[in-house]
Amino acid sequence: MRKIDISYNNQSGASFGVFLYDYPAFSGGARNYTTTSVPGRRGQLVSTDNYQENLQIACTFSVISKELLPSIRSLKKWLCGTGQLILNEEPDLFYKVLKIVPGDIEREIRQYGRFSVTFFCDPYAYTLEGQNEVDSIFYNPYDLSHPIYTITGNGTCTLTVNGQSITVNVGQEVTIDTDRMLTYRSDGTLQNSALTGDYESLYFPSGEINIQISAGFSVSIVPNWGYEV
Repeated sequence: MRKIDISYNNQSGASFGVFLYDYPAFSGGARNYTTTSVPGRRGQLVSTDNYQENLQIACTFSVISKELLPSIRSLKKWLCGTGQLILNEEPDLFYKVLKIVPGDIEREIRQYGRFSVTFFCDPYAYTLEGQNEVDSIFYNPYDLSHPIYTITGNGTCTLTVNGQSITVNVGQEVTIDTDRMLTYRSDGTLQNSALTGDYESLYFPSGEINIQISAGFSVSIVPNWGYEV
């Protein structure tokens, strides 16, 4: 039977001599809704608020060690901060971890115990292939994605995606990160004021995609393909 493992920031549980006690437990990620009662109307009106709760992935590690507590301290040092989480069940997907909350240490015998952590993640499963930069895109086979655009050229550029446009002042190169809603130069200098329009208009819906850009400019794209959870 294949052991259940994870990789976090390019290090696996196996490299620490541990594996998961059971399959990860998923919770959260739900969309938020607002309900409104109308006198005389059967039922309530339901509208969708434009955000989701963070996804929570709970993992419990089996730890066998002659020095159990030092081994768990090593795990805590590894499992902290932000980063990328990969489950070996789906090695082509990863989750963006926003924070990690350690749980209980259950010690059964001197050399064996269990250690639990909960990963709080962006409610989206990203494909590894979707992190590759490409020059053209015509179809999104996945769910709605928030791409990153890098535009090169000089002057005012209009970028149009499926009929919706933004304009941006480009000085040699500018990057538009639609997920973080940031525009910046290659040296990291913010250029949010250089963009006119809505970041949401540059998202990739599932299905066909048509991208147009002003003459004299070129664009490369990290599509951030993936699945909503």
